[in-house]
Amino acid sequence: MYGGLARHQEIGIEGMALVACHELGHHLGGAPKIAGWFSTWASNEGASDYYATLKCLRVYFAEDDNEAIIAAQAPGVIEPMMKDMCEKEFTQRSDQLLCLRNSIAGAQVAGLFMDLNKDTVRPSVTTPDKSVVTRMDDNHPKTQCRMDTYFAGAVCNVDQSVANSDSDYKQGSCVEGTATVGYRPRCWFYPQEKEADKPDNNNEGGWPFPDWPVY
Repeated sequence: MYGGLARHQEIGIEGMALVACHELGHHLGGAPKIAGWFSTWASNEGASDYYATLKCLRVYFAEDDNEAIIAAQAPGVIEPMMKDMCEKEFTQRSDQLLCLRNSIAGAQVAGLFMDLNKDTVRPSVTTPDKSVVTRMDDNHPKTQCRMDTYFAGAVCNVDQSVANSDSDYKQGSCVEGTATVGYRPRCWFYPQEKEADKPDNNNEGGWPFPDWPVY
């Protein structure tokens, strides 16, 4: 983690913590693992992104004064959809605040990748990547897809104490077909039980928030 990362204009405490959690996620994020004989120990890039907001940041930020931190955010940092979904998916105020702070972390890091990749459109929770892979993508997803993954982890209401499994991606996670929101986006994730080249017809692009309007 280079000094330029911490000093980048898009990155705050939240974004820096997310990057650390992502790297930890390669070790603790569980399935899916990177394919290949030399790297099967590591959770793939999307799984590590998901783990960062689903598990790691919830523990890291738990003792902070998140009420004050959220209240101090500049206008526009928290998108209306972030607030709406965090308040709907979690009943405890402390969990809602963690969801919001994790969403901020995701937006910061997605903003970083927007700059590094020279993207012309800022990623947003309201403009999901609706592409659907037909095989697991172990590599770094595109910027919007990563934003979707961070937000999915933030709003998944499975408790952080339930660990992910190295063999069963469903353990400790929100799962498409069971959970209504918060599962791994299909822009990088390919469920093993799905027939190849046949994405769900009732879910545009495998976006993990199908019942929510685009603001």
